[in-house]
This record gives sequence, C-alpha cells and structure tokens, in this order.
Amino acid sequence: MPDGGVDLLLDPVEVGFLQTLPEQLRACYEAPTDDPARARLFPRAYLDPTEETAEREWQALVQPGLLRDRLDALAALQAHLAAATPKGRRRRVTLRAPDVALWAAVLNDVRLAFGTRLGVEDDTDFSRIGPDDPHAAEKAAYVWCSALQGALVEAMLHGLPD
Repeated sequence: MPDGGVDLLLDPVEVGFLQTLPEQLRACYEAPTDDPARARLFPRAYLDPTEETAEREWQALVQPGLLRDRLDALAALQAHLAAATPKGRRRRVTLRAPDVALWAAVLNDVRLAFGTRLGVEDDTDFSRIGPDDPHAAEKAAYVWCSALQGALVEAMLHGLPD
C-alpha cells in the first residue's frame, strides 16, 4: 500500500490463532514477577541486587505505562481481526502504517514469551519439528509468529507491493 500499510490475507486457522494471543499475553503480563516469560517481557532496569529500592521505584514509575501500551496494542489487534473482510476462503486484514508497527510489537511479545517458555536460544533451530515432539504446536506457533513478524518488519523497512 502506498501509505506504508499492508493487507494481510489470513486463513481462518491463522485468524483463530491470532485471536488467542491477547488472552495468552495478558496471562503473561499478569503473572508473578518471578515468572520467566513475564520477566522477559518486563526486564529489570537495575541488575545490581543492592538497587532493589531503585528497581521498585522504576517499576512503579514505568510499569503502568508499559502495561497500558501493551494492553492497548492487544485491543487494537483484536479490533483489526474483528474488522477483517472475506477474500475467498481467507480473511483480509488491512493495516495502516502505524498498525503494522503495533502488530510487530505484539508479535515480538509473543515471540519473547513463547521463546522463553520453549528455551529458545540464538542457535535454536525449529526447522524440523518431530511429530512426537510434545511441544510441536508451540514451536510451530513460534516459527509462524516469527515469519509474520519478519514480513511486517520488512514491510516497514521497504514496503510491500499491493
């Protein structure tokens, strides 16, 4: 799109999966502070254990705004999915340029949370997920979210043809 936006064509299964993300991310956002996925999404500002007072003050100052922004992004994602229009057997989701960045940010949170739960490291390779893998669905979701996020980032950087 000329304005830097994109049209996503999603299968019903993909739309259904995306519709589950807000609930999953809200659960991470509301998890106890020692939950690894939550800690990855809201990292400490002060790593020095002697700076607990400064850390609590920073969290009290910054955390509410970060959480509000993330919840607003989830609500926007839900609204975009609800406004999707049929295109054959798929659904078209039209995103303006600011929406593309918002979706990329939500997918980044998904990848951070899922990746933490799956133990993803820099050299983790999910190109071959075995049928007996108990985490096959989560790994496939991680890979799909990574691909979608990558396409959105590419669209922000270079634009995509209509």
